[in-house]
Formats: sequence, C-alpha cells, structure tokens
Amino acid sequence: MIPDLPTPLLRSLVAVVDCGSLAAAAGRIGRSESALSLQMSRLEDIAGQPLFDRDGRSLRLNQAGSRFLGHARAILDRIDAARTDLGPTQARPLRVGIVQDFVETVLSPVLAELRAGEPATSLEIMIGGTADLLRAMGEDRIDTALCVSGLRGAGATAFPMRWFGETGLLDHEVLPLVSVARPCPFLEAAEHALDAAGRAWRIAVVTPSLEGARVAVAAGLGVACRTVAGLGLPPLGEDCPLPPLPSIRYSVLERRQGRSSGEPSLASRLSARLALLAKDHTAPHGVAASGGVRRRLI
Repeated sequence: MIPDLPTPLLRSLVAVVDCGSLAAAAGRIGRSESALSLQMSRLEDIAGQPLFDRDGRSLRLNQAGSRFLGHARAILDRIDAARTDLGPTQARPLRVGIVQDFVETVLSPVLAELRAGEPATSLEIMIGGTADLLRAMGEDRIDTALCVSGLRGAGATAFPMRWFGETGLLDHEVLPLVSVARPCPFLEAAEHALDAAGRAWRIAVVTPSLEGARVAVAAGLGVACRTVAGLGLPPLGEDCPLPPLPSIRYSVLERRQGRSSGEPSLASRLSARLALLAKDHTAPHGVAASGGVRRRLI
C-alpha cells in the first residue's frame, strides 16, 4: 500500500492538469515551476510509478496518471466539503418583503439604519402584493413582511384611504378608475364604496406597479383610491362628491425572532417607521376612521 497522499500535492496535480502547463499552474497556486516539478516527482515516488509522459518541459498524464487524477479530485472534493461544513457559519441574510406603498418611506430609511449599525448585513428584498408576500412567507422564502393586514388594534397601523385625480373627471357619468392589478384592496374598497353610493364606474387603467398608477393619475387618465403615504400625490379635497372610504391596516409579520446581536430586529425597525409615518396621515373629516373597516382586506 502506498503512503498517505499529502493534500498540497494533490492540489498541485489538479492545477497542472486543469491549467495545461507547469507555468500556468504555477501562477494559479502561487508556486514556482521548479517547485511544481519537484512536487510532481514526489507524487510519482509516493504512487510508485510514473504518472506523466514527459516530452521536454511538457507533462501529459499517462494511463496511471488519469486513474490517479480521478482519485485526487474525489479526495479534494470531500476535503473541501468537510471544510465548508465545519467552518464558521455564515450569517443568514435578512429576507424581507414589502408592499410597493412603503418602499421609499419605510424600507429605504430602515435600510439606511441597517447600513449604519450593521454594515455587513446581507439582505434579500421582495417587493410585491400582500398575497405574494404571504405566499412567500409560507414557502419560507422571506422571514419578515410588511403587508396589508386584517388585524385590529395594537397589532396593525391604519392609514386612511383617499380619492386621487383631476376634479374634472368627477363630472363623468361613468367614473374612470386607475388601479393596480387585482387582487388589490384599494380597488375592492373603491368598488364597494361606489356601488353602495350608486355611482357608475369603469376600469380605465390597470397596471402591475404603483408607479404606473401614479403616472396615470397624474396624467389625468382616471381616479384612484390609495393612501397619501403610498401614492405620494395630493388627494381630492374634503368637498369631493365621491363616497367616503375606510382606512386600510398594515402589519409587520415575522417568522423568526430577531437576531441576538443587540440591534433591533428588522421587524421592529419596520414597525417603528410605519407607526411614525402613520402619525402624519391621520384621517381627515369625511373619511371613515380606522374602526370603519368591515371586511378583511388581504
């Protein structure tokens, strides 16, 4: 039986074969050509037979060398797998999902806080609708989600829904609506309010993105039901003849507890920013208070 096979010799063998020459392999592993040549000779001594057919300065594996190379690769693969498995555990990335409404006003400042306090933090960010976020959380693709909630009281933060658009559109016999694609709790609330008031309506613009809805409203293509915090446009005034709207609630959901680094968890940071934003958007006169929601808008 041959002696034990030193790992550095095996790595040098693989480098020589993969690179095609001693010169190229020397640059890859940081050794001189002469040192590599001595290593190959040492490996042949251990194997008890030639592994290369030599032609001047070139090396070409012979039949024994080809068999030996397969063993060398397998041994190195197992060693590398063990080193990875037993090495320091890498921190799990923070996986967060958020509805489009709060990317700029909530997520952006929270990311700035994380960068300042934990600059090495890895992040995975998903932006989508509530249904998509809840599905991703159920499939263990995200750990934290800021989304529309059916909760009441301290577990959720309420924002009043408002009407947005040009006042001239209110004179249309059939009100043109702008909406994000279904499922959309704002479109559901708008339809419910207009139907209850006996006001005819039609979908004029549908878009998958909140930015698309914002552009359509600003261009005068239709009226939208959103929040001031989300759409970022001035709403129609208190004398708007359209029916009042309820408030919509948002919650921060978390699959796992915060990390033990001493820093606030991502969920707590998002909740704090959301609550701070809500203070600037209290329900005006004529808009239903947060207790007015009768249905679970998820």
